[in-house]
Amino acid sequence: MYDNIEFVICAAGECTRNFPHSKAIAHKSLLPMGDVRIIDYTLQDIVRAGGRHITFVCSNQKVIDDFKHALATDTQTEQKLRTKGKNDIADILKSTFLPEDIDLKFVIQDEPLGTGHVLYVAREAIQKRHVVLIFPDDIIISKNQKQSHFKRLVDTFLKNPKTILITGLWREDVSNNAILVNNRIIEKPKNPTSHIAGMSPNVIPNEIIQFLAEQGPEKVQKAREEHKEWIYQDSVNSFLDQGGEAQGFKVEMFLKADEDQMLDTGNLALYEQCQLKMLLEHSQYKEQNKEFIKKILD
Repeated sequence: MYDNIEFVICAAGECTRNFPHSKAIAHKSLLPMGDVRIIDYTLQDIVRAGGRHITFVCSNQKVIDDFKHALATDTQTEQKLRTKGKNDIADILKSTFLPEDIDLKFVIQDEPLGTGHVLYVAREAIQKRHVVLIFPDDIIISKNQKQSHFKRLVDTFLKNPKTILITGLWREDVSNNAILVNNRIIEKPKNPTSHIAGMSPNVIPNEIIQFLAEQGPEKVQKAREEHKEWIYQDSVNSFLDQGGEAQGFKVEMFLKADEDQMLDTGNLALYEQCQLKMLLEHSQYKEQNKEFIKKILD
């Protein structure tokens, strides 16, 4: 169990890139993905890895209320399904229930001021814990659940808690991602020197969270005035520039295992492709789904 790790889930965006699917829901991470929802894969990975402290950063109270309702343990409906002999659906429903000992918190980011601001508004929930920052539209399906990407990532960090770990994925085009250059994070590089793109989840030491919290008032004001997002990568680089590197802090790309699948649901086209993949490869009904697809293609 990771008592010194806070898993912070970014769920404050408008999700317009997934319209119209995401138009009528609180957040795109509540969209269906295979038998469950996008967010369930993230939460199941956290729980299996031993995480217990989870904070959702949402845009307003209504979104929080919708998440609370969506994540509520509904044993009454589960029992009704079993009474009717629908154990397959009941099992799927039960798989979305969180353990009772989960420390689940919600905070509001009422202005879209960037990922640095996400961590700033979550600072009281984080307290003295290190952070795993998660963008739930990136899903990693690990074949080895006992050594999932989440668990390998956190366990590797705990061996050296002065390391900022960024999930790395090889990509031909990294112009819309982050890369590492000389122990600094370069966001959306114009002339990339690497094909290892930064994805989610990332691990950030608490020392950087404290540094970021000190920067908060000035950074928030600047973001408002310049209409430019405050991204957490800037604070990481500033921390390293102002003595963090001398203290032994460093940034590393943590590559996903070859057998793990990275799914990006960040826009409508990608989401639909991922949904098809999950229905055909990971659904409880995958064999029936495959037969149905064959009939359609024929």
